[in-house]
Amino acid sequence: MAKSTATPTKGFLFGIFSTFLLQSTTLVSLLTIAFLSTGMITLSGGLAVILGTNLGATSGAWLLALAGQSVSLSPAAVPMLVVGVFIGFLDKRLKFFGQALVGIALIFLGIDSIKDGFGAFATIELNSIEASGISQVLLFTLLGFLLTCVLQSSHATIILFLAALAAGQITLTQGFAIALGSNLGSSFTTALVGMLSSDRNGQRLALAHLIYNWITALLALILWVPLTYSVAWVAKMAGMNSPLLQLALFHTLFNVLGVSVFWGIQKQFIEKLKLFLPDKRPKKRLPDDSEAVLPLHLHRNMLKATDTAISAVIQEIQHLTTLALEVICHAIYVPNAELYRPTGRLPDPKPPLKLDVQTIYEWQIKPLYSEILNFTSKIDINPHGKLQKKLIEAHIAAFHVVEIVKQSKHLQKTCTNF
Repeated sequence: MAKSTATPTKGFLFGIFSTFLLQSTTLVSLLTIAFLSTGMITLSGGLAVILGTNLGATSGAWLLALAGQSVSLSPAAVPMLVVGVFIGFLDKRLKFFGQALVGIALIFLGIDSIKDGFGAFATIELNSIEASGISQVLLFTLLGFLLTCVLQSSHATIILFLAALAAGQITLTQGFAIALGSNLGSSFTTALVGMLSSDRNGQRLALAHLIYNWITALLALILWVPLTYSVAWVAKMAGMNSPLLQLALFHTLFNVLGVSVFWGIQKQFIEKLKLFLPDKRPKKRLPDDSEAVLPLHLHRNMLKATDTAISAVIQEIQHLTTLALEVICHAIYVPNAELYRPTGRLPDPKPPLKLDVQTIYEWQIKPLYSEILNFTSKIDINPHGKLQKKLIEAHIAAFHVVEIVKQSKHLQKTCTNF
């Protein structure tokens, strides 16, 4: 993941390719937020993936438009389901690939079921709704947004309305507006989940996805007339007489518009996100009682992938280092609150503080260090690989941090005496 998103171009291409394979912008976006939260990718890499994801989402519309509205995903889903289950019984590393195949197959089956279910509405003529001009565009944009929020899949929305367009139930302009709304709906879902269940970087990326799609939609509405005329002109030049192909073309063009606007300002965009969502101020970590400090980043599910597990260990060691810094401040009678204030003159020390360094070490530093060692002992890792070297370096760093804390008790005694 780190290599695939090392540069904006690599991250962008990775987003396009992964969305093309999984056919789910929401899934790829949520996975990207999860990888960002574990430290496996950077915020800039995650933003590039999101840009690629939105463009890759148009592949589904093209595939269905080229295949025709009568195409069914079930025949492809059943073999994928069988192969996925079979792979699940093989090598441990391939097991996760099998689970991914099963998930994609279930998505395909679900989309077909939704499509069949909406067949009951075949008698509804949406093109008979008395609305025109901008009111019609806004109405059907809202319809696409709401339906995508309900279905949790912009691909499902596009499939349904490609079929409706082919049947003459909606006009091409209404289809354009629905495609616009489906993009908004997918970003809303991602933002909601990301903001509620991620760390600060994950929340920033979720917000970035929301801002990107809403600004792109706003630009598309402002440029609605030239954009639709461009679709008509390109379709005429390329011989795209099918309204399905024209809808797929519109879906692609307005996403290209969004990528073009945001591509050159990614760095500035990230800076604004960090200003709007600054890092959370650390809570007081050294309470006045024997409350233990729990790991922040070590979770059992992290052990499923070696890279993710080691990233979690490194993040937890950073947490341990922050605690150690607070203990050292405690040793020289500097209150914890002063550590997080803007630089300036420290207040005069006021010894003695309630807890001594040895007590804090026994209650909090030592248990957290033990949790790190216990977690790393469960990581399945090649003893001769590069990751093993990285893990050893992390162990050494944690050991030095703990030793520094042990030595700080002597510093506290010296400060007390003088």
